[in-house]
Amino acid sequence: MRKKTHSFKRKTVTRWALSYLLSTLIPLLVVLVFALITLYFNASAITYSNSITSSYVQKTFRDVLTRINEIKAEIIVDSDFKALLSLESLDKVSMLNLSYHASDIRRLEQTNTSLNKLFLFSPINDWYIADQSWGNISEMALMEFLPLEQEKINQIMRGEIWDVYVYDLSDSEVLILLPVSYIHSFNPNNLCMGVRISKKDLFSSVIDSYHDVIIYSERMDSLVYSLSGKYEVGLPDPRFSKLSLGSTETIDSSIVSVADELILSLKCIVLMDKNNYFHDYYLLIEVIALVLLFAAALGAIFVFRSVRKDWIHYEAAAAESGVDLEKIPLSASDYAPFVSSVSNLRAQSEELNSVIIKQKRTLVESAFSKLIDGDVTVTKETLLALGFELLSDSFCVVIANCLNGDAFEYLSRVSSDTLVIPIQSEYGGAYIINTLREDEEFFLSVYEKIQNDEVLESLSVSLLHKGLNSIRESYLEAISVHEYQKDHDIPFLSYQELLNTTKQSTYQFTLEENMMLQKALKEGDGEKAKAVMNKVIERNRENGVSPKTLRFLLFSMSGTIIRTINSLDNQYREVIPDINFPPILQSQHFQKSLSGVEEIIDTICYSIKAISESYTDESSETYQIYKKVLVYIRENYPNAMMNVSSIADNFDISIAYLSRIFKKYHTINISEYITSYRIDRAKELLLEGKMVGDVVSECGFGSLRTFLRVFKSVEGITPGQYKESALKEN
Repeated sequence: MRKKTHSFKRKTVTRWALSYLLSTLIPLLVVLVFALITLYFNASAITYSNSITSSYVQKTFRDVLTRINEIKAEIIVDSDFKALLSLESLDKVSMLNLSYHASDIRRLEQTNTSLNKLFLFSPINDWYIADQSWGNISEMALMEFLPLEQEKINQIMRGEIWDVYVYDLSDSEVLILLPVSYIHSFNPNNLCMGVRISKKDLFSSVIDSYHDVIIYSERMDSLVYSLSGKYEVGLPDPRFSKLSLGSTETIDSSIVSVADELILSLKCIVLMDKNNYFHDYYLLIEVIALVLLFAAALGAIFVFRSVRKDWIHYEAAAAESGVDLEKIPLSASDYAPFVSSVSNLRAQSEELNSVIIKQKRTLVESAFSKLIDGDVTVTKETLLALGFELLSDSFCVVIANCLNGDAFEYLSRVSSDTLVIPIQSEYGGAYIINTLREDEEFFLSVYEKIQNDEVLESLSVSLLHKGLNSIRESYLEAISVHEYQKDHDIPFLSYQELLNTTKQSTYQFTLEENMMLQKALKEGDGEKAKAVMNKVIERNRENGVSPKTLRFLLFSMSGTIIRTINSLDNQYREVIPDINFPPILQSQHFQKSLSGVEEIIDTICYSIKAISESYTDESSETYQIYKKVLVYIRENYPNAMMNVSSIADNFDISIAYLSRIFKKYHTINISEYITSYRIDRAKELLLEGKMVGDVVSECGFGSLRTFLRVFKSVEGITPGQYKESALKEN
């Protein structure tokens, strides 16, 4: 019969072990199969995706070159610009004409907002004209017009240019060079045009670690541009020259797709590195395979050992249920589910108890965090309902840093008459101490023992207070001690010792210092105002003023700042910005409060300076022009043709003079103001329920594409998202 029982045990253990192994390995096998299937379908779809990407790049590149060709057409028909086609030297042109050319270039820039910078140049005759400067090509680096070394500028802009060239200026910007006319007889001096444009406007869909963009010129049979820099520019490359339009092939382990049309003899090619793209898939499959092998090897050992241990519970449960294992037929297994469920219930009960203990601990920590924040709704009954019983009504707070080991474990072992509760603090290890004994001798003996043990690196101790609501006060005292320790390099200090150490219980803030602070603020001198404030704080700190009293000093100086702001607000109504002071007296960090007040001083002084400069000459002619320009913009903003150039023409002044006047009185340039004003009106119309198409025409944006681009660059979201967000808030 014993042999029969052992046979039943062996079969049962084997069946359980197999079920455990299957429950572990089958999900991993499913994941592996799913990864392989995903890899297969992704590989088959990537060719089509790359082809679509090449078409998108071609369209984007064509749009950019179309806008550039529109500018070229305007240059060719403009009589002033036509004179530049045969110009050999800028010395033959008057400064006035050069200024007019620069103004016209600036106008062309502003009417094509997607172009960052535009300039004309003659590589043969070594001269250029931009929107704000002109001169020899060899001087462009000195003018900081192009962010390149002069040697690089000479390399790419000297010599004849009869096709399109593209160069990287930075990680975010490219330079496009091309002749104004491809006809040699019409353009004898090779007048060319340079355009700086954002990479995002050219290649926004493919700027990632997997793709590369190649621009190949069939006219010159050479590679014009490589986005990644992997391929050498300026040389013929048979790998790309032989590719036919609209085709997709594999070159150097990369999928290569060619756009289906040429753009000015330029071929747009998009490459995608398969190895990089599928790297994560390969790694995932390898990891899953290794995990499968590891689970099979380690799981076999662990599962059989665990199941054999469970047999003890099986036998115990069988004995409790009155089953004699020796009398069970060899083929019977009716009791196995019952015995297994008994064992599982025991394990689930233990796991549930562990979860409940963790949840209670979390709730207790949350309750004490609320007490630190000053929440008076937490009571002893609340803690008792969470299963947490206090030793007494006496509390203190310590901030401790341990040399080696855990400060919480050490503090818990120091005395059996104390209960230690850890709390979250930006100062490191902070703990609430609930003590059963309230006599001062016990408090001092524990404090002395901690110092003698030399386990803690530093310790900041508050006074002993009574009541749960006093925990916040204890915490602020511990912080004051900690800040004083940092300033004076004292490792162990209690709040009582701090009170005995500080010689002065009140701060000093003289009338003269008060007036100096007010004077600096009214003059807009932020550095002087901050220097006065820091000098007062440092003098009081050296005189032994406690950290808590320093908070009242900072609060007093903040009152001076507020009164000064109020007096200025009466003088410059609705111009001084609204200011919100940080919580100084209730703050847990004095230095953060001080930094917050200093930031407010900087903001106020900046506004005061701007106000002073704006209101000094309201009666002057320039101020009157500024006021008329403001009215003109607000009346004509729906006109899409209104820009800086048209406004200057309307008031019969130059663009440079208009920009200087506006910047003087408004702190931002006029083009930024026009855009900002139109965006503000657009937001109002969107909130009124207007359609996006109507907003475009009523706010002077010219086109829907321009409106969407400008709105997102200013607000960070699309008009639709803004409208949806505003409706949710309402």
